[in-house]
Amino acid sequence: MLEMKKYFLVLIAMFAIASTLAHAQIVKKEGSFRCGGWNDDFRQLRDLQWNMEELDLSLADCDSIRQNALHSRHRLKKIIFPDKLRIIGSQAIFACDSIESLTLPASIERIESRAFGNCTGLKSITVLSPTPPLLAEDAFSGVDINKINLLVPRGSKKAYKNAPVWNRFFKKPEIKEEQCPTEYAIIPVPSNIAYSHSSMLSTKDLGEIIAPASLANEQEHLKKVLLERLGIKTFNKSKRPITLAIDSNIGSKEAYRLTVSEEGINIIGSDAIGVFYGIMTLDQMLIPEQDNGILSHLRGVTIEDSPRTKMRELMIDPCRIFIPFEDLKGMVTEMARYKMNAMHLHLTDDQAWRIEIKKFPKLTELGSFRVGMDDMQMPIGGFYTQEQMKELVDFAAKYHVEIIPEIEMPGHQVAAIHCYPELTCGAVQLPIRTTCGVSDNLLCPSSEFTYEFLETVFSELSTVFSSKYVHLGGDEAGNPPLECWSGCESCQALLKDIMSAPDTKPQPGSRNDNWRLQKYMFDRVIDFLHKKLDKTPMFWYETDFHEIQPGCVVFAWRHGLTATAIDAAIRCNANIMLCPGEHCYLDYPAAPGDMPEVNWGMPVTSLQQTYKLDPAWGYGKDFEDNNLFGVAGTLWSECINSTERLYYMAFPRALALSEAGWSQQENRDYQNFLKRLERISRDMHRRGICTANPQ
Repeated sequence: MLEMKKYFLVLIAMFAIASTLAHAQIVKKEGSFRCGGWNDDFRQLRDLQWNMEELDLSLADCDSIRQNALHSRHRLKKIIFPDKLRIIGSQAIFACDSIESLTLPASIERIESRAFGNCTGLKSITVLSPTPPLLAEDAFSGVDINKINLLVPRGSKKAYKNAPVWNRFFKKPEIKEEQCPTEYAIIPVPSNIAYSHSSMLSTKDLGEIIAPASLANEQEHLKKVLLERLGIKTFNKSKRPITLAIDSNIGSKEAYRLTVSEEGINIIGSDAIGVFYGIMTLDQMLIPEQDNGILSHLRGVTIEDSPRTKMRELMIDPCRIFIPFEDLKGMVTEMARYKMNAMHLHLTDDQAWRIEIKKFPKLTELGSFRVGMDDMQMPIGGFYTQEQMKELVDFAAKYHVEIIPEIEMPGHQVAAIHCYPELTCGAVQLPIRTTCGVSDNLLCPSSEFTYEFLETVFSELSTVFSSKYVHLGGDEAGNPPLECWSGCESCQALLKDIMSAPDTKPQPGSRNDNWRLQKYMFDRVIDFLHKKLDKTPMFWYETDFHEIQPGCVVFAWRHGLTATAIDAAIRCNANIMLCPGEHCYLDYPAAPGDMPEVNWGMPVTSLQQTYKLDPAWGYGKDFEDNNLFGVAGTLWSECINSTERLYYMAFPRALALSEAGWSQQENRDYQNFLKRLERISRDMHRRGICTANPQ
């Protein structure tokens, strides 16, 4: 084992040296240049030459930089465009935040949507064309253009001053007062909105915040909203008050009533969460039309609102690509704005183990680092300490977001097996997986060490994560992986004992009986979680389960098998989360040709397709009342190689999902959603959140 550790350390050192050399990488592309198709030269530059700092395309035979060509290349400091460049496509240079200056050739004709979005390091742009090229309205979204020095050819300044969008580079920013909108842009859409035709509240007249001590957290959130949206720093008691209060009689958990009148603003929640969501609604009501605008008045309105489902969740996968700790906090705050209340962290998989377990230190010493994710040959490492996760739990609680940990079993555990081979049948030595797909190696159900390991992991995590829920994975351990237990003598002996039990029922059509071993493992672990830790288990539903254990929550995730999972939940009187791949897999590209474009040929999940999700799935009110638990979006990270891309894949589809989980079906309308999304998307770009274009 000592020799293995030495080898691992040498490997890390060698890669560190290689990475250091790569930091100064200058890439020069001349002559023929493939600039179309999913695997063109831009794809290679973006995802494979990830350490590139300078890119010289001056002699490349290419007249366009395609959509997403160099998206999120944070190390890129300098780019020299092709001499014959005509078009810079949508998000072509998005979030390349280390670039400080750009020179656009005289041949440039068109710059498309968010081409330079979130290029926050930009200080100067030189355009060599005497004629202003067509510039998309949001070409520089998330960038303060007032801090950029624009240089144009002699005699062309007047043309640029008069050209749409370009003229903004010459205007001194002014804070503009805006009248209240005809209708408020709120996502998710509330249950009931009643406008007052005569009542109007001047935002300049807003004064003190009146709230009980029990709502101190919510009061602090309100202060932040008022500072950001209206610039209010002090609160005058002689002006119109904003009152926060709790009244359990106004509705179910998380319900609220928000009233705006000439007398002030009242937000009443059924609980503190309801008050918080009322504040989040007010925050959206205060979004101005212009980035530098401020609402002068609020239209009188009464909003009564409550959630359709108990849980609105995003699952984030830091295993395939590690997500820095502070970036998880950022995602929490963004989720909460749209009334999503759970972050599900996929902490273990074949490619990495990401959470500290004190009794098993090798999990993070050996299982948290590797080189490569499919064709992205980059070092990937990192893990979260228990103290960090406690901090995240406390932070998220202020936003009323639960942090739910997932520890996979019996499959997707190659990283753990790599560290502790005795976890699998025959103690097979396995390398950490560097590709996607499904491993045939599973935890051994007949080994007592497996249960010692799992019970220790869950016991330690129970002191870290306060949520009553814990996710057990359970996916993709069917055919063929279950076959790995057929060659294990102790597993087959255990199976023989299970089959000989008097209450064992035959299952017609079963591929084999190894699924009973999986059930045995789940039964033991679920019983431990229920009785020893008072936790509610969750798991991905598979047809191999045949039944759902009492007191569990299952996830309907497989494309085309949602009805099968729902039928099983109804039959077993279980709760179910809906995250069907055809609607909720947010790691799938939002449009043809959009990111990601690699690996197994992902299907497209458009914004409209996500919005079409009806959590009831046509099963009616009885199912909704008795079985439906919530909705979840998944962000598997095989192709998500940066935090910026994580946001890009999540939004705005997560907003559509939040509306599916929160709003009543009769209140939902896709065209109306798109209308509301316009203002909210602009606000997200202002705050530096990169989003996909609505499709």
